[in-house]
Amino acid sequence: MNIRIIVSLMAVLLFAGSAVADGTGGRLVEVNGKVWIHAPGADKTIARAGITLAPGTKILTGPDGKAEISLEDGSIIVVQQNSSMVLSGIKRQKKKKTSILIFFGRIWNKVSSAVGGRAAYEVNTPIVVCGVRGTEFETAVADDGSVRIRVYEGTVGVTGNGEGKTVNKNQEIDADTDGVGKIRSAKEKTDWEKWQNEKRERLKTNGRSIMDNVKDRIMARKEKLETLRARQKDIEEKRKLALKRAQEGDQGAIEEIRQYNEELVAIADEIADIGDAAGCQFGLVDHFADLATDPRFQMIDGKYVEAEAAGMRRIKAMFDKMIEEGTDISMEAMEKMLQEMSDGKRGSLKFDKGSSKEDLFGKPE
Repeated sequence: MNIRIIVSLMAVLLFAGSAVADGTGGRLVEVNGKVWIHAPGADKTIARAGITLAPGTKILTGPDGKAEISLEDGSIIVVQQNSSMVLSGIKRQKKKKTSILIFFGRIWNKVSSAVGGRAAYEVNTPIVVCGVRGTEFETAVADDGSVRIRVYEGTVGVTGNGEGKTVNKNQEIDADTDGVGKIRSAKEKTDWEKWQNEKRERLKTNGRSIMDNVKDRIMARKEKLETLRARQKDIEEKRKLALKRAQEGDQGAIEEIRQYNEELVAIADEIADIGDAAGCQFGLVDHFADLATDPRFQMIDGKYVEAEAAGMRRIKAMFDKMIEEGTDISMEAMEKMLQEMSDGKRGSLKFDKGSSKEDLFGKPE
């Protein structure tokens, strides 16, 4: 039997999941003070040095807490006190990406020079995304969602609401719900406590408007996500028809399947990026709710913020389901489909002698 075309079809079918990377993982190198980890599907536990951090693990530090994390790509993160962050658990398809989500607090990043052009390193915040390649920088998120980025080595691309700026060595930039600020010199040491206190006061007095802004950002991403999922489903239906034609001997259908796979992979990675960006915003909303219900914080419009946060949690459940479905393109699923076809469960690859399908798959032996 001529198996060349069968092998080509297998490669096409497997393409979409061949380079999948299942999120960002790492290891706790050092722990000081109160630090907790919350791995997916497990209870929150006290952190200890040496623990492996699976993709999707959340790290929280107390007032005296500090943790150093070594990531799989060789990069280092130091999580400062009173911080909450997570290692992205969303898988990518075409390219390995180290993705960090910080909800509030401050982290120092030293990106491995080995990352280079083979991968991407991103720090997602509720307001902007920091994209870097081989650099050293600090990212802080205040209680109101405001962000400050200080760069010590290399460059950091800061993107938010369609606006992008490049921050170089010894520079810093701020961003909040009003937009991205101007780049300025960062030669003087930052008083992080003073900055945080100022932003806490902003949240206390402007809780309603800040909450509404974050909600609008989430709903805009939800709309984009729904559009992408609709495109995916349309392409998946077209691919099914092309696959049927390929089984019937249409060689041109193989190239169509390849193109559909490439489109599906690109959309899946775009959905993954939306998932990380929105994940930061949902994490910030939870933080808003915690502060709104804390009598010591005394937030004006606290009841409003609490009610809106409850609504956003319901949106998050729908959001998470769409993200999971939209990124569920795996080599294992493709292999299973191909095996079922070989076994005759989905239309056999073993065709009768004399069939026109022989032109595609060769004559049976």
